[in-house]
Amino acid sequence: MLRVGLTGGIGAGKSTVAAELSRLGAVVVDADAIAREVVEPGTDGLAEVVAAFGEEVLDDEGRLDRPALGRVVFADDEARTRLNGILHPRIGARTAELIAGAPDDAVVVHDVPLLVENGMGAAFALVVVVDAPEDVRVQRLAETRGMGEDDARARIRAQASEEDRRAAADVWIDNVGDVEEVRDEVRALWSDRIVPFETGVREGRAVPWPDEDVDPDPTWPAQAQRVAARVEVAGEGRVTGVEHVGPTAEGRPAPDVLDLVVRTRRGDRTGELAAALAGAGFPRVDDGLHGSADPGRPVRLEISKAT
Repeated sequence: MLRVGLTGGIGAGKSTVAAELSRLGAVVVDADAIAREVVEPGTDGLAEVVAAFGEEVLDDEGRLDRPALGRVVFADDEARTRLNGILHPRIGARTAELIAGAPDDAVVVHDVPLLVENGMGAAFALVVVVDAPEDVRVQRLAETRGMGEDDARARIRAQASEEDRRAAADVWIDNVGDVEEVRDEVRALWSDRIVPFETGVREGRAVPWPDEDVDPDPTWPAQAQRVAARVEVAGEGRVTGVEHVGPTAEGRPAPDVLDLVVRTRRGDRTGELAAALAGAGFPRVDDGLHGSADPGRPVRLEISKAT
């Protein structure tokens, strides 16, 4: 199973990408849809929200009135924490249930609007960010939601910046042109990268390391930082540090492979850490050496004892 994070700001057109991935065969787990599901009428989630915040957060049909609830919790940190305490465990349990029901060879796409804002990128093997210029997003929000320009711009600017999204993105999709062009881009991503990535993880097979020098890529350090974060998450306390080394760290011409040294508490080369790394997309190549199953990002991980 391969877990992919999908995100994008309001009005960026993320739903177009999610729909195409679903059509191609991905299991799409929509965080917003789950958040609505766990507070549907008749659920214990809605009952607990009403018990905490009162009947005024319901509309005339007994459904959750989200704008009314928003007014209650928007400027009240304690109220927002109480709401999160009600919703997050239920959202997490439902998400886990959906993932457990997916087949072993599934590509599970987590559609998470606030993935960047909540620092969730390291939880996924790949992060896809959908973006569009602010003016385009404002126009879309006016056409699809009847949103005024000032409101639309305020909501856009309250979310993560383009700089932050680019830092989190393994794949960047500019959703500014014809819808079919975006779908073509998603189809190419699916066939050329996502499907081979899932196969490599499931079969424990790393992509070959390139050996021809290329010009320095200024994004190598940012790419290495994302890999390091995933390694630390997969290590679950066994990893004490991850260091980007070699020519890609120094900005010299080199083969396009990221070299990282992974330091561990017990110098575990073949046991639980190796299995955890393989499951996270970094299959074992040799004793103390792992690669990447992602055809779009070759990586060489050397497992070393902590100093």
